[in-house]
Amino acid sequence: MEEIGGAFGGIGLFCIIFLVLRPILQAVVESLRKRGKTLPIWLKKMSQFMTKNHRYAGLVALVAIALHFILQYLNYRDVPVAGLIAFLLLAVQTVLGFGMTRQKDKERRKKMALLHRVLGIAIVVAVMVHRLS
Repeated sequence: MEEIGGAFGGIGLFCIIFLVLRPILQAVVESLRKRGKTLPIWLKKMSQFMTKNHRYAGLVALVAIALHFILQYLNYRDVPVAGLIAFLLLAVQTVLGFGMTRQKDKERRKKMALLHRVLGIAIVVAVMVHRLS
């Protein structure tokens, strides 16, 4: 049972790394386009893939981390505070991300997008603290 909980944590971590790479890739693509360079086909395909699957990776991360939380709690009867904070931030991030897609007001969507990016950084920090503690 312990290995299963850890496996879900690993899946969640993999998804979070995938999600962290997206804004980095977007910055690289934007930089190349601003300089008037054509994107290599592999980079364009990767960017399209990551953009298309961003929301699914976030949802898989949330479900995997929720299962990780449940299984670890059932196994150890203890929840690390840093892990709980990371999970709660991820839950808020998921709701914010899906809510942003339904937002009609452009200004509100901009503010939500900024918060979505800031929360992403906070999640990475919380996961690092959780993994190190």
